[in-house]
This record gives sequence, C-alpha cells and structure tokens, in this order.
Amino acid sequence: MKQLLRHCLLYVAICLLLNVLLLVFLPMWYIPAAAVALFCTALGFLTSRLPKQQAWPEKSVKRWLMSNQADVDTLFCLYIAIHAKNVYQSCIDRQELEDVYSRCEQELCRYFGSSNVQRMANEGFAVLKGFPLSYFASEKKKADHQVSVCQNLSERLQALLEHSSTLPIQITIGSASSGMRYHMDTLEQLIDLSYVTEQHAYREHRPWLVADEHVRAWKLDIDECRQGFLNGGWEGEFNPFFQPIVDPDTFTIIGSESLARWQMGGFRILPAQVFKDVAADLQHIATIDTIIITKTFAAIRNMMLARLLPYTFKVVINVSNESLVKGFADQMLFLAKQHGLSSDQVEFDLTDSAFSTLESLSVIQELRTLGFRVSLDIFEDTAFDLQAFERADFDTIKLDFVAFTPLLQEVYISLIATAHKKGVEVIAKGIERKELLDAAIELGCTYVQGNYFTLPIPEQAFEVFMNKYQEGLYVGSLG
Repeated sequence: MKQLLRHCLLYVAICLLLNVLLLVFLPMWYIPAAAVALFCTALGFLTSRLPKQQAWPEKSVKRWLMSNQADVDTLFCLYIAIHAKNVYQSCIDRQELEDVYSRCEQELCRYFGSSNVQRMANEGFAVLKGFPLSYFASEKKKADHQVSVCQNLSERLQALLEHSSTLPIQITIGSASSGMRYHMDTLEQLIDLSYVTEQHAYREHRPWLVADEHVRAWKLDIDECRQGFLNGGWEGEFNPFFQPIVDPDTFTIIGSESLARWQMGGFRILPAQVFKDVAADLQHIATIDTIIITKTFAAIRNMMLARLLPYTFKVVINVSNESLVKGFADQMLFLAKQHGLSSDQVEFDLTDSAFSTLESLSVIQELRTLGFRVSLDIFEDTAFDLQAFERADFDTIKLDFVAFTPLLQEVYISLIATAHKKGVEVIAKGIERKELLDAAIELGCTYVQGNYFTLPIPEQAFEVFMNKYQEGLYVGSLG
C-alpha cells in the first residue's frame, strides 16, 4: 500500500511539472497538450502496476554456478517447469501465476536449501544436489536416487498447488546426471541435459523423467545438430526420404510422402524430430523446406521419366509454418513447372496451427487457387483445432493411427464421416501393424501409409521399391 501511495504522489508531481512547462512554453496548445500528457502519464502508471515477467540475468546464474562448483560426476540436476495447461495466454492472471512461481520457489528452497536453487526462467527452476557418497560408483544407485527425489518432489509440489491455486497447473520435472553415453564436464551441460529431459517429460505427458541413455543420446544428437549448423555446408546434406501412400482397395501405390532427413556427414541419418527445434532456433526451417521441396520435385520428375511412376503420381510434402509467407505459393508454382510437375499432383502437409493466422491462411488460399492441394494433420501431439477442421480449407485430412484405440474409434468414425461429407480425402498414417491396416480399411479411409509397408527410404531405394511394386503390393507377404 505504501508503495502504491508513493507511485501516486510521484505521478501527481510529474503531472504538475508538465502542466507548468506547457503553460509557460506552449500556452496556445496548453489544453490539448495537457490532455495528451495526462493520458501518457496515466498510461505509464497503469503499465507500472501490471505484473511483470522477471528476467533472470545471466550474471546471477553464473554467480550461482560459481558457488556450486564441484565434480560434475558427484551431482545431479533437477529442472522444474510450471506450465499453465489448457489456458490461453491472454486469459491467464499473470499475478496469480507469479504467486504460484513464488510459492514453488519457496518450497524448493525449503526442500533443497536456497543455495542449491536458481530460477532460470519465469516458469523454470534448476536445482543442483549432490549424491550420497556411497552412490558415486554406481550408475543404478544414482538413477534410483533421482527417481526417489523426483517422486517425492512431484508429490510435494502438486499437494502445495492443490491447496493454494485455482489455475490449472502442470508441473514437470527433468533430472539428469553425467553418464557413460553423455559425459559432462561442466555444470552448464548438466543443467542443459536436465532441461531437455524435462521437455521430453512434458511432451510425453509425464510428471517427471530421469535422463536415461536414450535421452542422453538424444541430447548428444541435438548438440551435434547445432554444431553442424554452425560449421556450415549443411545445405547439401538434407535430402528427401520417401514413404508410399497406398490405395487400400487395390494396394497400388498412388503417391508418396516426402520427409526431410539430415544425412549428417553423409552417413548419419537424423529425422526431423531431432533437428527441427535447433533449426527453428537458428532460423533455418524455411531454407530446409525449400531444399527438400526442390529435391523432391527433381526426384519425382526423374522417376516419371524413367516410367517408374505415372504422371498422376501424388507428392505429399511437409511444410512448416515458417515457410507460409508472401510469395511462397508463386515460388512453388515456379518450381513445379520447372520440374515438369502439375500443381494438382502436389499436396502440402500442414499442421492445424497453420490455419490459425491470417497470413498463413492467405498463403494456403493462394496455394489452392494455383491448383495445389493441402492436407491437414489433425492429431499433432494430441492437439486438434476444431475450427480449422470446420473451415475445411484443405483437400485431405491425415489421421494418425499410432494413437488409435478402441476408445477413439467413435471419434475417428465421426471425423471420417464429416470429411467424406465435405468431399475431403482421408489418409490413415502410422499404419505399423496388420490390425491397424484392417481398422483403417473398416473405417473407410481413402488411403493408408506407414511403416507396415516400408520405412521412409532415400531416393535410390525408393526407385528400387517402385520398380518392384509397380503393379501393387502383395499385403500377405508383408504380414
């Protein structure tokens, strides 16, 4: 209250000073200028009262790391993130959310000691803690200890918030220590791994996760991706891999989806899940899209000339939201004509978030006007925009059958029925087993696609595949 009173007195003083200055130097414009000055002053006052997102300076983190110097092999790091789930950012009470952060920080300090806790971001905290001496030589004991700490901490924080917050909050914890596959020399590397582990837990809808060899290997891949981008020359290492799209009535191959792969160093093959976040951070996503599209058009053209593919062969290419900018549609038309492809052969695969902004919607409409097709990936990390589906600014929907269960069957039936009524085709992707293929056929999907037929394969292997199965697949041999 005292702080509010001080703010009021300060702004009153500023207003009086501005009025005196205006009256002396601008008497003719005193009334309008005074009104503007009062408005700006009031706006400044109101802005100062809004809860601010605190920026945590790099220096404070460095000081914290200096105060916790120890052998990295004797420590583990927890990264605790607090997510407001299923709430639009504009609807969040920022002050209440900041209160949640503060309560969590206080609880962490009580549990671990304030010297071991550092706020890394508005919604994230890092904790450095030493292992018991008897655990230093045992990887299993270290992992078991982290599991125990994560379980206890998750329960404590959830209990705290259940009694003190009305916001729907999700707390996710990632824990990491130095390991054989991903040995760390610095505390910064340890914190970075714990953060990546927390992100894994969040994506997998788990309350906590301890970094295992799989997560450490994933982190190593990410580090190598970042270094690969920084080294330069990566553009030539990105190539399309092809996965056939199959007509379930005849089992003929009517098209293919082109998927970006990074053949790092010419031999390592990295999928988009590994490099896309790093590429987005470095603003390389649109460049990669253009590379993959250009190489895909060239490969399809060569296979059509070799009579391995019909001239009606469908080409589906994933495109990121970053590429959907002014001029993209005209660029795609130029590239298609340059490679002798008809625009109605080409289908751009988009996620539902691409249909949520006016700029990307305008580009999508331009693509369709020029004759290109557009497909909507309905289930993307279990999220689905019903408004995008209702507008039907697309020609195809893609249902992920990896997520298919008997409980979801009615949902899939409704989506497929609605799509057919709108004249929209349905591709069942993620077909990895015969049961999923049978389910997709029974539900009436237009086309099917997945590892049951083949993994995504490079151009030369796809040429061999198409040469062998030009007349169609014999599904009995695949089961």
